[in-house]
Amino acid sequence: MPTITLRLELHNPTKAKQEMYERMTEWNTEFANWLWHHPE
Repeated sequence: MPTITLRLELHNPTKAKQEMYERMTEWNTEFANWLWHHPE
């Protein structure tokens, strides 16, 4: 079966999207660390 490759041009994210990404990364990291240290 042949492989199909799609090339998508990505636009630069807006400042609001960059801030949201950073905030969500922070929250997800904090939650993952909490979950990792949380006793069963």
